[in-house]
Amino acid sequence: MVRAHRIASLANGQRMASMALRRDRRASLLAVGLLAGLAACAGPAPTPLRSQYQSSEERALRYHARGELPQALQGFRDSLRWAEIADDRPAIMAQALNVGTVALALGEWSLAEQHLRKVPRVATALSDPASLLQARLGLAEIHLRRGQFAAARTEFQQTLDEGREQRDNGAVLAALNGLGLTYKGLGQMHEARRSLGEAELLARSGGEKRLLATTLANQASLALRAGEIRQAEIYLAEAVDLDRETESLPGLAHDLALLARVRQEQGDPHEALALYRQARTIARHTGQHVRAQEYAQAIDLLKRESSVPLR
Repeated sequence: MVRAHRIASLANGQRMASMALRRDRRASLLAVGLLAGLAACAGPAPTPLRSQYQSSEERALRYHARGELPQALQGFRDSLRWAEIADDRPAIMAQALNVGTVALALGEWSLAEQHLRKVPRVATALSDPASLLQARLGLAEIHLRRGQFAAARTEFQQTLDEGREQRDNGAVLAALNGLGLTYKGLGQMHEARRSLGEAELLARSGGEKRLLATTLANQASLALRAGEIRQAEIYLAEAVDLDRETESLPGLAHDLALLARVRQEQGDPHEALALYRQARTIARHTGQHVRAQEYAQAIDLLKRESSVPLR
């Protein structure tokens, strides 16, 4: 297994705060998707068909490691097609999970849901609880991104309980982050802080750097919502360092966009612009075009309302 807002000036405060809150839910949700792992196939010596889907999978994993998500998605879909031709059920399950995970990161909800719903039945038949938990996490995140908070809370809580029973720390961390974001969407800030605080302690004790970065970014988003600018800055400083160290490009883009909002609220529009531009560059590289467009809109609005000259 290879394992997801106070503005600077009085003049632009209300409009920028409104835009920030609209972006807040969508941007912070990236974190849950980052927690979903990629499943790698294993088995006996490859036959010609097995060689085909393993070759496609290896190519997709290389793309994914470089953050080239559209190419990774195509590679996993090719691998899934060969696995289906070979009628290899473990490989079909693994590649369906991979397609769903990457589609989720790219914001292709329908494609993600289509493939993630294939996993539970096969995972149950193959007695693969880890894959079952990952599929449920992905489906819960889709509910969350669609604003279906009641369904998301039920799914995340069930996954949390089962993850604890199976001692699957990755699933527990993902579920805690998902619950934190769900409670945030419901406006239940105390419960959101409690879930994310528990996730941070677990991530630190387990040495899970990427998952810790994800949790810190979610806590920063929550702090921004509460107007705790200095605390958000502290969370993001560590998250940026961790995502740079692990080369988690989607996570880094998310961190930088949040940090740009911190700089806006601290009255530094020049630094905010530089950070938004970095986030936009990374989002374009990873193929997350919706996010890249959001960052471009934030750049344009900040230029207009803070009188920052065009470069």
